[in-house]
Amino acid sequence: MCVLAIQTSWEKLQNDGEIPKNKLMPAIAPVRAKQGKLLRAEPVAQQMVQDKVRFRGVFTDMEREWATWMPTDPDSPGQIDASCILVYGLIPEANQGAIVHAPLPQAPQPGGQSGGRPGGAASMYGRRIGK
Repeated sequence: MCVLAIQTSWEKLQNDGEIPKNKLMPAIAPVRAKQGKLLRAEPVAQQMVQDKVRFRGVFTDMEREWATWMPTDPDSPGQIDASCILVYGLIPEANQGAIVHAPLPQAPQPGGQSGGRPGGAASMYGRRIGK
């Protein structure tokens, strides 16, 4: 429903001349919340407390929602949801191939091979010196 509303608004703005006809509409990636707001927001809030996630700019409404929302509140502030989805979209999932450091060197293996790679441990970092 939201995608339809955004597409309709974009077309209207183009027809009214406020957006050029050759300008593409921004991509929309619909998401479904599969758990409660508290379960979605708690890991993001912890990352903010540990200063691992920062938002650059002035987001007073979003900051107010983060500072005042309580899990028992009947309302469901959308900026908390939007910021959680943004953070989850930007951080790599655990064990999904995120590289946080260079590969660690490995001890040479019998037969001159290191981990099944020809050239030994030095081959991933550059050329070998000597035999």
